[in-house]
Amino acid sequence: MAPSSARYGAAVKDLAVAEVERRRLHNPRDRTIYREVARQFGVGEQSLRLWMKKRDAERLEAGAPAAGAEAGELMSPEQMQSELQALRRQIQKLRTENEVLKRAFVVFSSEWGGDK
Repeated sequence: MAPSSARYGAAVKDLAVAEVERRRLHNPRDRTIYREVARQFGVGEQSLRLWMKKRDAERLEAGAPAAGAEAGELMSPEQMQSELQALRRQIQKLRTENEVLKRAFVVFSSEWGGDK
């Protein structure tokens, strides 16, 4: 069997990979993306999966996030909601720590001020 790069043209490969990335961003939980895009472009589903795996690996090596993985790229509503919840928890924790530090400052400053 011929390698997938020889079987399919570079233009078809690039278009198919771009379509998978677009659909991943739109709905990352869709399990039919590879099957539908492979059918749409007339490529093998496994070839498409290998192309995507290679593209994601190249991005990781370059220090860029995989499609749909980080800020700077579009996030799904579920990803945005999850990140928002995590940020709210972090804000609450920091506010609590800040209050503890304020109280400690008051206690220590009154002790130091009384020694003069």
